[in-house]
Amino acid sequence: MIQPMLWVLYGVTIYVTVFILLVFLDGGKLKPEVEWLEEWPSISLVIPAYNEEDSIGMTIESCLGVNYPRDKFEVIVVNDGSTDKTEERAREYDDNELVKVISQENKGKGGALNTGLEEASGEFMACVDADSRIMEDSLKNIVSQFDEDTGAIASAMKVHDPQNMVQKIQWFEYMVGIFHRSIMSIINAIHVTPGPLSVYRKDVIEDIGGFDEDSLVEDQEICFRLQKHQWNVRSSRKGEVYTITPATFKDLYNQRKRWYRGSLENIIKYKEMMFNPKYGDFAFFGLPSKLVAGGLSIATLFLILYFTLTPIYDLLYNFSQLGLDFFNPLLSGFSFSNFVYNVYWSVISIRYINVLMILAMFVISGFLAYLAAKHTDENVLEQGIIPTFIYLAWYVLFVGFMWLVVVIEMILDIDTTW
Repeated sequence: MIQPMLWVLYGVTIYVTVFILLVFLDGGKLKPEVEWLEEWPSISLVIPAYNEEDSIGMTIESCLGVNYPRDKFEVIVVNDGSTDKTEERAREYDDNELVKVISQENKGKGGALNTGLEEASGEFMACVDADSRIMEDSLKNIVSQFDEDTGAIASAMKVHDPQNMVQKIQWFEYMVGIFHRSIMSIINAIHVTPGPLSVYRKDVIEDIGGFDEDSLVEDQEICFRLQKHQWNVRSSRKGEVYTITPATFKDLYNQRKRWYRGSLENIIKYKEMMFNPKYGDFAFFGLPSKLVAGGLSIATLFLILYFTLTPIYDLLYNFSQLGLDFFNPLLSGFSFSNFVYNVYWSVISIRYINVLMILAMFVISGFLAYLAAKHTDENVLEQGIIPTFIYLAWYVLFVGFMWLVVVIEMILDIDTTW
């Protein structure tokens, strides 16, 4: 059972790696130069906010600081029933004619976005999370990439000012995420338009029914729905936005549990799209790869634990057969020669082909991370060697653990809230 799982894991890893390299090397399509428009369409920046008193000011200021014609954009803040000083902080901008603040009872992020959608007057609508900071040229870079077949464009989402190990690991993860979305953009297989910043054609979102107010991950659900209605979804490498990420393992755990649970629910909801030729590469690669990634991450978790714990168990078992008392080895007839003998056989019994394959996968991950850093104009070691090593060597265990938790909770019908 173990060996078939290993060879499936190796095969998928090699296939995905070769696929990514082929796309990356395909005529420079991955890093196109953005040619700005001569005439800019109107755009409404909608900021759904719930208990964001510490960051809402930063987000509004960044929106007001974008390089975009003043008569072509507006900022709509939707205070979604906050119980802190979010509304008070947002109201400090009431005197600015570009900012409109709306307060409502708590409806969730999807409901707040729909309120913003109703109030928006722009041709385009941008979703901006209330803990994010947009770069000056991001809107122009994103809007310039729209064509008549494109319904939405995802931003290049990066981590804002990482302070500790948890955030530094996420910095690495987000950098790789930008690279992955760029690859998927070429074959129109993107599965999520990130909440910190994504731009949509307003009339398209209205036509397909607005944002799902019941989804745990409305930014992914709306992307699935755009794909179902056969709108292209693209990615902008230069549409940069910095977002505040969880600073503790507990907060990261809760966030990812919601993300992965929402992903699985969306896959089930749109299962009829799977391998349906009508939906192109999204049906044959984008959607299945999300499901396969979850399954393989769980398998990887079990395999790594198996190959880590099995030699330790064998060694301890061999010692137990000798009657060794670990608390008083001299009284149990401890023999140095027996000790060396058992260590030798425990080491020699390790299947080194598996060790070599795991090391090869580690090297492949490192190479892809290098490509991701090159693509995003980042230094792969910017956050230090330790966060980089943890991400490459151990982050997959966390992902596998989170997917396992989500699957178990869904089987047991345990609810996950926003």
